[in-house]
Amino acid sequence: MMRNSFPLQDIVDSTGGRLIGGAPGKEFGGISIDSRTIKRGDLFVALRGTNFDGHQFVHEAMEKGGGGFVIENEALGQKGTIVPRGKAAIVVRDTLRALGDIAHSWREKHPIPLIAVAGSNGKTTTKEIIATLLEGSFRILKTLGNLNNLVGLPLTLLNLRTDHNMAVVEMGMNMKGEIRRMTEIANPDVGLITNINEAHLEGLGTFEELIKAKGELWDTMRSDGVIVVNQDDANVMKLAEGYPGKRVAFGLESPSDVMAKKVTIEAQRGVRFTLALRGEEVEVAFPMMGISSVYNALAGTAVASVVGVQLKNIKERLELVKPFCMRMEIIPLEGGATIINDAYNANPKSMELALKALSEVEEAERGIAVLGDMLELGRFSDEAHARIGEKMVSLGVDLLFTLGERAEIIAKRAREVGLNEGRITVSRDHRNLLLRLKKTIKRGDWILVKGSRAMSMEKIVLGLTGEEG
Repeated sequence: MMRNSFPLQDIVDSTGGRLIGGAPGKEFGGISIDSRTIKRGDLFVALRGTNFDGHQFVHEAMEKGGGGFVIENEALGQKGTIVPRGKAAIVVRDTLRALGDIAHSWREKHPIPLIAVAGSNGKTTTKEIIATLLEGSFRILKTLGNLNNLVGLPLTLLNLRTDHNMAVVEMGMNMKGEIRRMTEIANPDVGLITNINEAHLEGLGTFEELIKAKGELWDTMRSDGVIVVNQDDANVMKLAEGYPGKRVAFGLESPSDVMAKKVTIEAQRGVRFTLALRGEEVEVAFPMMGISSVYNALAGTAVASVVGVQLKNIKERLELVKPFCMRMEIIPLEGGATIINDAYNANPKSMELALKALSEVEEAERGIAVLGDMLELGRFSDEAHARIGEKMVSLGVDLLFTLGERAEIIAKRAREVGLNEGRITVSRDHRNLLLRLKKTIKRGDWILVKGSRAMSMEKIVLGLTGEEG
């Protein structure tokens, strides 16, 4: 595959930087932020992070064949930033902003339809569903994994090639202004907010500020774009009121352009429903689990319809979707038990939805919830964990295993609302929890494993499947 070509003068122009070394006619084969993986001829952008400073690795990047580098003004004169012969150097005020500026300029050179996906839950899954629906009709670029921040989004866009005719990108956030900046960089034609729930409150303070931060996507989009609206989410609906352009709505409960009817949970086979798109209907056997996955399918269908994919093709592609790793992934165990591996991340709403999915498995002899801490909830943390304890008891989940200091609050509240002490196991480390869980599991049990990313709940799954270590 041919590499892209980034002219030095374009880099200077897009960043407003100052060229201190290198001929304007020079070109780079790629843009890199990692001296360990840089390729010969790449431009190295020296980013500053919480635990690292890329300026310390400029010399290494050039020794490995980098064709030039971008540094910040204050780094001038520091060891390792002298411009070697034959290399190019650009000085900017802020290298993170410069990376975004370079990506925006490259995006503008590739004016293909671009779809942006934001929201509290289901961003990555929905992005992958959209990609699957479009791959039958378009040559697409998509965000790899969840590279959805102010570094990952630009790096994704810098992979745009002339043979792409559609792009799907994911936008995550922890702080106010991040989605606004990503929207400026990506200039999307279609913007989807999957839902808005309690997540990342630690960086925003209040739920109202969180709503505003998610709404930056539609606030910043061009008015000739299209927004895709979850009609069943009041917070999303409120944000949609301010958008002057076209809207396409999806939902289960409210009349919408895209709807699901007659939803049937089929456990290991997923869900079956009637998909309705503006008066047309088809039956869909969707191989993912839970009502949340139906919403993801509806969101994907709405986006696909905007760019012209026909309903019969949407049905075919939806039925080809494969469950994604650590996102409501069904794993049968030897001995007859089954894991619902939803270990990738957690916030209060996604935790509730996963517990509901567990409770809806009719063939389960027992439902076992293995829950880790939910992080980044700030002052709402105790209340949110207590609410999960109430929810799991009201849903009739049989056994509870908790991991982590905050998750103990789930156990405490579950006791208070009636779950017998003998059905609760509290652990502070993975190994202890795993040993006790293995002694408990029986044939016919369904085990939900879920927690925030930093809790590494996948270690429990690996321990149960015999893949640990």
